[in-house]
Amino acid sequence: VEIPEDVEYVDEDEEVEVRLFGEMIKPAELTIIGSHCIGLEKLVEKLAVRGFKEVKLINVGSTGGLHAVKRGEADVAGMHLLDEATGDYNILFVERYGLRDVLLIEGYLREQGFILAKGNPKNIKSWEDLLREDVYFINRNKGSGTRVFVDLNLKKLAQERGLSFDDVVKMVRGYSFEAKTHSAVAAAVAQGRADVGVGIRSAASMYGLDFIPLTVEKYDFVVRKSSLKKSAVKEFIEILKSSSFKEELEKIPGFKALNPGNVLLEK
Repeated sequence: VEIPEDVEYVDEDEEVEVRLFGEMIKPAELTIIGSHCIGLEKLVEKLAVRGFKEVKLINVGSTGGLHAVKRGEADVAGMHLLDEATGDYNILFVERYGLRDVLLIEGYLREQGFILAKGNPKNIKSWEDLLREDVYFINRNKGSGTRVFVDLNLKKLAQERGLSFDDVVKMVRGYSFEAKTHSAVAAAVAQGRADVGVGIRSAASMYGLDFIPLTVEKYDFVVRKSSLKKSAVKEFIEILKSSSFKEELEKIPGFKALNPGNVLLEK
């Protein structure tokens, strides 16, 4: 996209002329935008084996994925958003974000918890330990489901202590230090740049780190109905439903599949 030097910015939804970098570059057969997930990466690998190699996978967090689907930028969004009032995952957020002409398709369960250095040398066991002066935290990016989960728990801690959320956040060293993926959180802990972060068990296992489980979350997929005619999207759903993918998924530490591919909500 070429923007003239006298133009300060391009408005959202403004039409522009796009020129490909080369004749060999093709538009993506499938665009997936949303929450980072190792299970989703495995699914995309299976798509490539079946001939769908032009898949664009962009990790921006769950809420970013919902916005991308709503704007028509993504065919599929991966999400794991917890509703504070009900304790339910995902369904209410499809309504809340005003999505239309979409399906919410069941994915799988993931174990989420504290990722810690091997042997847990700082003896971190609870959210209160994040307020200690000798503990350095690594956060997730705004808009991610993990960030929502972190903030909900810090709000509960603030209420228990009779403090404001902002007061508690100021006490968490590293709260503003953000990573975009679970793997990046684990890497920061493994490299000694942080003592603790929140992420999925498989990321901790990948780096040989300790893990303290906090919750089991639902990771589901929002799919645009208009994208269902695409061969890559059809194949995506078929792989998700397959017993072979379920078996492979459950080999990943902390993952469990119940009825993947089942339609949970239609809007």
